[in-house]
Amino acid sequence: MKEIVQYYARCNRKINNDMLGIISANVVDPMHYALRGYFFKTLGMLLEHIYIADRVWLQTFINVNSYGIDAEKEMGATPSYGEEVFKNFEGYKSAREKLDNIIIEYMDKVKEDFFATKVVRINKKGERMEKEAWKAIIHFFNHQTHHRGQISNILDEMNIENDYSNMIRIE
Repeated sequence: MKEIVQYYARCNRKINNDMLGIISANVVDPMHYALRGYFFKTLGMLLEHIYIADRVWLQTFINVNSYGIDAEKEMGATPSYGEEVFKNFEGYKSAREKLDNIIIEYMDKVKEDFFATKVVRINKKGERMEKEAWKAIIHFFNHQTHHRGQISNILDEMNIENDYSNMIRIE
């Protein structure tokens, strides 16, 4: 399992970097680019949602076993869903890169016995969820993939080539 999550973490960083490079080269003011027909009203809100969810889940894993990693010391307090975190795209890109590197560091340090432990999350409605860590980590990476797929669709609608998410071509 560890080898799988390490691969996902490395792919996650490369895919995010490639996606953000495409956005940077083709979208003026991405944080305020208006979306139609999506839950999130701007591309920035969608990007921030991915970032916040990643921070929340990573902190959930760290709360079970930190392996010496303190993401909040490195990046500040974990933001809440719906919070506006970034004023501009450059700030987002910088924080995203730092977060992706911390995710890689965590997945490199995680021990096999971690995957059988339980992680607990309380959502914003106060509902408690307890899952095996391996299921939560798969959800963590799948959530990113889901929303990057939305961004790919948004870029398609803008006639912007964006083949950034083909994991089989990575490594």
